[in-house]
Amino acid sequence: MKHTLITLSLCLAACKTAPEVRAVAAPTLPQEELTIVSQSLTSVQVKYTGTVQADEAFTLEKARWEFVEDGEVKEHGEVALSGTSFELSQKLEYVKDEEALKAMDARGGSLLLALRGTLFVKVGEQTFELPFARAKEVRTPRLPRLKLIEVQAGRFSEAEVQANFQLGVVNPNPFEINVTGLDYKVQLGGKEVSVGTQGRGDRVSPASTGVFELTSTLNEETHGKEAAKLVKSKTVPWALSATLALPLFSETLEQTGDIKLTR
Repeated sequence: MKHTLITLSLCLAACKTAPEVRAVAAPTLPQEELTIVSQSLTSVQVKYTGTVQADEAFTLEKARWEFVEDGEVKEHGEVALSGTSFELSQKLEYVKDEEALKAMDARGGSLLLALRGTLFVKVGEQTFELPFARAKEVRTPRLPRLKLIEVQAGRFSEAEVQANFQLGVVNPNPFEINVTGLDYKVQLGGKEVSVGTQGRGDRVSPASTGVFELTSTLNEETHGKEAAKLVKSKTVPWALSATLALPLFSETLEQTGDIKLTR
């Protein structure tokens, strides 16, 4: 009987000294923002920021996130956090090849992008799961176009003609595009007189046309004695072949015409 009383007394003592679990209010996320940092023909970079509030000191432990395009999860992951403020920056490639890029151009319209997930917030001794989500609409990327703007030419001597070709790279997008290169070949009077590449690394501003100038010359060095005959005829046929290269996409332009010499 004495043994039973002693055991009961110890249990009561343990119950009295056990630490009480203090109720802690769950943190909140009163402010969220999703920003489009940059966009290209093939990808988009976004930045998500949020402000966490709690009644007492807290620490952000990690975030599990999903990158969503038009309701479909494209990428997901987990990132460690620290401190009390946070920022998530992610890049999404929305096309992987030229066919997908052409299909998106044909579709037109816009894309609804979203970054969502769960924040793990430690308040006191407790860890809370705090959901977050923000969406942003962006225009669907459109394919640039290569066009011939103008051909100018003049006679510099009885055996020399110089022609200037202005090529335009039309960017219909609300973001700049990067040109991989513009390859070209020019024929004057039936013979190839110039070949090369322009525009490597050049950028075309949003909703604008980038202009590239190609200068070609017909003279005795390129045509021998035929040069004088062509100039005298006052009509010099020309042929232009140009290929615009961009990430995952290329377009070729083929055009011909005649240079009419007036003097």
